[in-house]
Amino acid sequence: MVIFLDTAFVLSLILVTDETEIARKYFKESTDSFVISISVYEEAFYVGVKLLAEERLNIKGKYDLRDYIKKKGYEFAKDFLERLHKLFELVTLIDDTKNAISVRNVAEKYGLLPNDAVIAATCKHHGINKIATFDSDFKRVDFLEIITLV
Repeated sequence: MVIFLDTAFVLSLILVTDETEIARKYFKESTDSFVISISVYEEAFYVGVKLLAEERLNIKGKYDLRDYIKKKGYEFAKDFLERLHKLFELVTLIDDTKNAISVRNVAEKYGLLPNDAVIAATCKHHGINKIATFDSDFKRVDFLEIITLV
């Protein structure tokens, strides 16, 4: 079975969240094939770095974060970025859909924000109907089955 890994799941694999234990156990023990797209990489990269900047550097705004990175780089998040890269080596990277109309239609029909709409439309484009996520917004998408992670 092919399972798409959503950003919330990816972040729970790499950072410590309330769902980390469940995510890591499922990822380690599953015999499924995992796929992921570059939009998930981008979102996980940004959200992870933003969370770590807030936690480690007390940087809260995106512009302050941008200025800090311009001056001092990503050293504060090096461990996170290395784990993110390693995860992407363990899964199959698929192309995001390039059909903007499909993304918009999915966003409007299911009330999704743009990144989630890209993920859902990408799954539909590739015929993937199962997603590992902790994001309840995907429950509204009738062509996706959320994998029960217990």
